[in-house]
Amino acid sequence: MKWFGNHLNISRMNTLAVACIAATGLLSSAAMAQQAPLQPPPQFKNLSPARNELAIEWLDRIARSARELPYTGVFVHQTAEGASSTRITHILDKLGVEHEKIEPMDGPVSEIIRRNDEMICYRPDTRTISVDRRATGRFFPSLITGNAKAIAENYTVKLGNVERIAGFDCQWVILEPKDAMRYMQKLCAELGTGLLLRAKLYNDRKQVVEQFMFTQLDVTRSVAKQAIKSRYEQVAGWQKEIAVKSTKDTETGWQVGNLPAGFRKVMEMTRNLIGRPAPVSHLVFSDGVLSVSVFVETAPTAPNTVTSVLAEDGPTSFAMRAVADHQVTVMGEVPLAAVQSIADGVRRR
Repeated sequence: MKWFGNHLNISRMNTLAVACIAATGLLSSAAMAQQAPLQPPPQFKNLSPARNELAIEWLDRIARSARELPYTGVFVHQTAEGASSTRITHILDKLGVEHEKIEPMDGPVSEIIRRNDEMICYRPDTRTISVDRRATGRFFPSLITGNAKAIAENYTVKLGNVERIAGFDCQWVILEPKDAMRYMQKLCAELGTGLLLRAKLYNDRKQVVEQFMFTQLDVTRSVAKQAIKSRYEQVAGWQKEIAVKSTKDTETGWQVGNLPAGFRKVMEMTRNLIGRPAPVSHLVFSDGVLSVSVFVETAPTAPNTVTSVLAEDGPTSFAMRAVADHQVTVMGEVPLAAVQSIADGVRRR
């Protein structure tokens, strides 16, 4: 279980950045009005809980705005274990490359710089720089990563109420799972831009197990590229750690058969984990909303003696089983049925 706890810590780290340890709204209505490409069509004004096609369009706007808009602010991430705050600054450059600066505001000082999926984490307490790849976990406000129409094949997508949150009109979009392989989510997007302001994840007992919410936010075109540069970038004397062998997909020799409906492989890599004598295979599967990680490594004990485990910890479910002389660990913010199904399907390619 100690081994399992280490992987659970990896999952929690991925909520903010794979490589790192883990009020009042300041959103400017005038600034939002400048975002012409993302202005809502007239039919999005004062929507009532109604047609499914409009709900799917809202889901698409939520995904686009998180990628396309320049924004900076502070959001709170809350689970049963407590809450933490993070400052985020985001821009999309003229070449279509996303740049992001993530600064956890609790615990040891750290700073994460993201360029698309490449992530560089600066930890001044240990003077280390970790180079990794964004692979899993929920990254607010970029919670929707798949095609909206494809997502609607596995979720019933509908509109909730328009509500005032932090002084702004916010449209709730509800994703109800069509099977037992995913959790329900409620997303609230600002009417003017579609940017996600609040998100709730519910378990299969209809309990809120995770929540994100912006407490400070500014969306303007004045967010400069300089704002996403690390303050430590020019500081010498840091030790560099490479967590992944390549920022591109690599063949690991493993696959998952009979994936739950809607889930597909989005990443495959070989990862270097602290305390592991050999690299670990890491595959990531997603339904466009939630993701699941599969880790495969040489069994630390004799073959076929690894005890099977199926458990959950807050929003994270995990399963462990032996496959020949390897140990498989599956984890993600999905129901137990999903991680068990995926774990049962892991085999050599």
